[in-house]
Amino acid sequence: RKGLDSNASYEAVRLLKENDIFTHAMMIIGDRKDTHETIETTRRFVDDLDPDFVVFTILTPFPGTDVYDSAKEMGWIEDDNLFNYDMAHAVMGTETLTRREVQEELYNCYNNFYGSWGRRIKGIFSTNKLKRSVNWDMAKRGLLVQLKELI
Repeated sequence: RKGLDSNASYEAVRLLKENDIFTHAMMIIGDRKDTHETIETTRRFVDDLDPDFVVFTILTPFPGTDVYDSAKEMGWIEDDNLFNYDMAHAVMGTETLTRREVQEELYNCYNNFYGSWGRRIKGIFSTNKLKRSVNWDMAKRGLLVQLKELI
């Protein structure tokens, strides 16, 4: 959650892991102020936080929301195809990144987290059944290959 003290996040994940509870994080990139550097900071934060599972999404201006109204009014929306309003496709850029760059950053976020062989192996052989199951499933599906096809 924006504004949440990062120390609270670290402490929460530590306590959950200490009690063998599966940890999950969700991060949104593609805010108007996002840059390559701010997204890299997000990647480093998630890497340091080391949750069992993370979902990265792209800020999507869904019709009927304030974000959509503002984005439409400012002319930021570059893709009106509602099939792409799925939080995995960039439909607008940021002040400094093109749509394609935002899309590539999403891939980079996933690659940074799930591309780690150490993290994969640790997950596959975890004593936590849910963590083990999720890691095996992701290995079988080739998540990174599927995400790369979005670019």
